[in-house]
Amino acid sequence: MFFRALALAASAVALLTAPVVDAHARLYRPEPEYTVADRNKNWSPLAFLESQGYKTTADFNGWRRSKGYKTLRDFMEDKKAYKAAAGSTFECGWTNPNAPAKPLPTDGIVRISGYGHEGPCEIWLDNVRVLQGDNCNKDFPGQNAKIDYSACKNGCMLRWYWLGIRPLEKMSWQVYKQCIPLKGSGARSLDDPEVGGEGEYPDEYAAAPAKNATANCNRNTD
Repeated sequence: MFFRALALAASAVALLTAPVVDAHARLYRPEPEYTVADRNKNWSPLAFLESQGYKTTADFNGWRRSKGYKTLRDFMEDKKAYKAAAGSTFECGWTNPNAPAKPLPTDGIVRISGYGHEGPCEIWLDNVRVLQGDNCNKDFPGQNAKIDYSACKNGCMLRWYWLGIRPLEKMSWQVYKQCIPLKGSGARSLDDPEVGGEGEYPDEYAAAPAKNATANCNRNTD
């Protein structure tokens, strides 16, 4: 009996001390440049809508459509809809839209850290939507997705949007935006042979911030 209790206590300690990954998200490829060096900050949402007067539910998409927003971008770009966190910009969050343009991936791949919460996402190349999901946690379960970069042959701005839906004390709607300027050469269309795989990129891209970055993901501290 004593040894069983001791084993249970040891298991509990192990669970408490084990590293836990928080479900932030970001683009890895093409790689954005950040306006702040703190990784736990630039990984974070730029707005928590439950802290800005929204009556949040699990059905953001239904709410969006009921308000007349045709796309996620339409909502995300509405400056009357919410305020961005101090230190971020409304347009691009923690990323720098004036950074040197990155080359287009020749394999048509966009690589994302992974969607740790429910919620919709979109990727746009200027005014062309090239990726969309109503629940990207399920629609894009891996890190790699294939998009058509051909709309960017003359250069463009890639914009990534994600509305993370997380059940906390009440449902949390978390706004993510990233901007990456891209050069205009080297793109393949989706008609080209499938290339690339989950394992071809460096392991350094795989690690998320540790759980001790609690304030950034769990609530708006501004």
